[in-house]
Amino acid sequence: MLMSEMQNGPGVRASAQMLEMRDEDLIVLVQQGQRKAYDILVTRYKNRLYNFILKMVANPTEAEELTQETLIRAYIYADKYREIARFSTWLFTIATNLVRNNIRKIKRRPYTVAIDPAPDEDKMPVDPVDNSADPSEDIQRQELADLISEATSQIPEKYRIPFLLREIEQMSYEEIQEATGLKLGTVRSRINRARTR
Repeated sequence: MLMSEMQNGPGVRASAQMLEMRDEDLIVLVQQGQRKAYDILVTRYKNRLYNFILKMVANPTEAEELTQETLIRAYIYADKYREIARFSTWLFTIATNLVRNNIRKIKRRPYTVAIDPAPDEDKMPVDPVDNSADPSEDIQRQELADLISEATSQIPEKYRIPFLLREIEQMSYEEIQEATGLKLGTVRSRINRARTR
């Protein structure tokens, strides 16, 4: 036995092997009760999910909550996954449904105005600042992100969801059809209308 194998042990080798596995194989391991496989899936998808959801709800706190809810449901209902679709399609279907439900709930909520809003003093940055990065690049990147967010927020929801799944998540039309429950022709037409807008 090699010295590195003795130090690292079989658990470390198994974890390293999991990192190389397809999402669909990892979710099977999750179904078998292997928590480490779920942790790997979370690491792979949490940022993508958050960015997708944020473009839909335009509220970082809500986006974070919906991302967490999506990942929790994926874990709870892991046994429902079948490899008739890619794992990412199944996961984004869960996220899309949660976003739709959230948007419906917000539309039903009465509108209120806070007269004396609480200060944002207790907010802490999610990620530490990278001092090695060029601040002008960060500003340009943020300006571009703001322009894209503003433009996509102007697209009605029924067009925005398929558009973001296609353009941001790079899903095929068939995967979007599966994630949204729409007919293939409707998916294509909504994406084209979103692009036009």
